[in-house]
Amino acid sequence: MRVLLTTPYDLAVPGGVNRHVLDLLATLLRRGFDVRLAGPASAQVALENNERIHRIGRVWVGALNGARSRVTLDLGIGGEVRRLIREFRPEVIHVQEPFLPTLNSFALLHAGAARRVGTFHTYSETSRGYLWAWPWCRWVNARLDARVAVSVPAREFATRWHPAAFAVVPNGVRLPPAGAGRAERPAGRPARVLFVGRADEPRKGFAVLHEAMRRLEAEAPGAFVLDAVGPATKRGTVSAAELAAAYATADVCAVPSLGGESFGLVALEALAHGVPVVASAIRGYADWLDGAGVGGLVAPGDAAALASAIRRLAGDTAGHARCARRAREVAARYDWERGVGRLIGIYGGAPISNDEG
Repeated sequence: MRVLLTTPYDLAVPGGVNRHVLDLLATLLRRGFDVRLAGPASAQVALENNERIHRIGRVWVGALNGARSRVTLDLGIGGEVRRLIREFRPEVIHVQEPFLPTLNSFALLHAGAARRVGTFHTYSETSRGYLWAWPWCRWVNARLDARVAVSVPAREFATRWHPAAFAVVPNGVRLPPAGAGRAERPAGRPARVLFVGRADEPRKGFAVLHEAMRRLEAEAPGAFVLDAVGPATKRGTVSAAELAAAYATADVCAVPSLGGESFGLVALEALAHGVPVVASAIRGYADWLDGAGVGGLVAPGDAAALASAIRRLAGDTAGHARCARRAREVAARYDWERGVGRLIGIYGGAPISNDEG
């Protein structure tokens, strides 16, 4: 089966949607599918399966859902998208964030006989963008043969003003090879707290974590150290190998986002590497982390509570060990090799209802 994937987000900058679609590309290729990915890139970047990626569209930078987003809104790419579809002749076109123009729009417009699948990643507590763009969203919705959401909150957000049947297919994770990831050991002295993400986006809560770390240092000097990776951190954007090494040496992964998250891919990747997680108790995280036994949830924006949860988890040797073991078990439920079967069924025309998930 020939599948064309699209992402509207800048492939030169790490992000949850791009991580999702790149992992899906790799998983489908391992399953023997003929797959291409189309998306914008503001700079040359070395990616796995680079030869399968078509860079299309100039990148626009602006505020979307409380984040500094980098997407293509290029109106001049219609001919390029049409040529790609004509030459590749996909049987399925699978777009990420269907309501974001323009790459997705042209892909749906020129899809021809291809089955058109859209995955919705966005969740917001307050945004009314889908309502304001109601005529546009209606046009897009009418051109989708199947709709997928990465979580129940993402489905609720998409259907709040644009009702339709959605399958819930959670974000997947590529499990590290046997023997990789964090070794079974107590938290170190100092305990290493890992943050992965954009430190310059207030929504990601890095300032809250920074204050939590200040409190921990004041209480017990030298007992905790922060390792932050990602745009606007001291280490900046790191390679896949460097990120895997950061997970392997971490004792706790802090995910302190303030809201607007549909799932929490960083938390899932940390668990896959055997790292316990302390995260904000927001919808996108709490829906699957609450009661999972992999760390703790704290009120968003509460630096004192975050510091207390990190201190408690790192200081409880037996509890930390239980969370680390449980982390891998929870992550295994989201292994792409298991979850991709649901999408393959949808590609083949499997029926969808909102009861699925």
